[in-house]
Amino acid sequence: MFSSSLLFAVALAGVHSFSFVAAAEDPVITPKPTPTLAKRQQAGAPGTPILSTLSFAFTDLPEQVYPFPVLRGPQSGFNICNSTTLGPNSLCQTLVFNDPTDFCLWGSPDTAGEIGNVEARVVAYCTKPYHGTRLIPPDAITGLQWVKTSAYIQVTGFIKNSGLGLDDNPGNGGELDPHGADLQGNPLGGVVFSNGTADSDGHTLTQVLNWNNFVGNGQFCFKACFNSVKSPDYCENRYDLVGCQYNMPSNVKDGEFTECDSDLQDVVGTYTGADGKTSVWSMPDPLTTTPPYTPRVPASRNCKTFAATDLFLPVTQSSSSGAAGTTPTGQSGSGSGSGAPGATNKASSGSGSSSGAPPKNSSPAARGVSVGVPSALFAMVLAAAGGAAMVL
Repeated sequence: MFSSSLLFAVALAGVHSFSFVAAAEDPVITPKPTPTLAKRQQAGAPGTPILSTLSFAFTDLPEQVYPFPVLRGPQSGFNICNSTTLGPNSLCQTLVFNDPTDFCLWGSPDTAGEIGNVEARVVAYCTKPYHGTRLIPPDAITGLQWVKTSAYIQVTGFIKNSGLGLDDNPGNGGELDPHGADLQGNPLGGVVFSNGTADSDGHTLTQVLNWNNFVGNGQFCFKACFNSVKSPDYCENRYDLVGCQYNMPSNVKDGEFTECDSDLQDVVGTYTGADGKTSVWSMPDPLTTTPPYTPRVPASRNCKTFAATDLFLPVTQSSSSGAAGTTPTGQSGSGSGSGAPGATNKASSGSGSSSGAPPKNSSPAARGVSVGVPSALFAMVLAAAGGAAMVL
């Protein structure tokens, strides 16, 4: 049974406000999914969904993947993200991980937050203003290496903690994944989509069911494992205390930005000793000793170098106006959904002006979610208004 508050939220989800704004400067946003109720799949105690088994098409995401008031629930943010949620206060918990110039990381919803205190509530921070999220500042990432393998895509790099809303104190960091001790995941209700995995056709945003992300201490790493590769588990989440060096070994260098093809890494915790024998190390908790091996960095090839400026678009952002930028073609973004990385060639709903993010757990109607309309009708409305903004 759903609670009365959940039923009320569902009722609100069916009410839409229509916004028409002249000369909108919102960047192209990925298409707005249709609100639906999350599927209720059980694990362990009755009423406890397993986050990593909840599968959705990007265009059919619910307003909240995890609205259930069980254990640590309900979810604090939302999963339908577009131009109306773009801004520095966004509580978007749908993360897009496409390529080395268009990806997101999990970060704190609070200023100078600590991962240990906010891991269930972390939100998406992205390099491009296409996904209705908060934005990583252009100077925050100082180096990265993106690799593609036969089983996963991965990024490792250097970042200013404040670029993800984190406190700059050394030691402030942590690991996020869709599992966790209670199977609700961190963030709770957080989902990941990509058009860069082997499960996608290269254009359509496809859900990544197994992933992990380390942030903190001025470093970050994120790995999205292909759904089609069931074993071994290259996104193992049991080694969260030994960080990027062991979980995602790479040749990343501060000050360099590269994209490479790569061999597969060793499964975390598995190593070959000096005697040639393969051993498996189990991480103690608390971690009292360093691992008994040095992780092997996989061989990489076909590396390409790019500039830090390729990661970002010129963006003007404020809490009252969202963000403005350019589309990948260099034309002013109008929210038409015709060219953003990850777009599925469907009309975007991002035709209204952004106003930062709404209060947490607000309904689509309360957020002013716009409904896409034919461009000809849009032009007629603007003409009738003399080019002025109209809200119906």
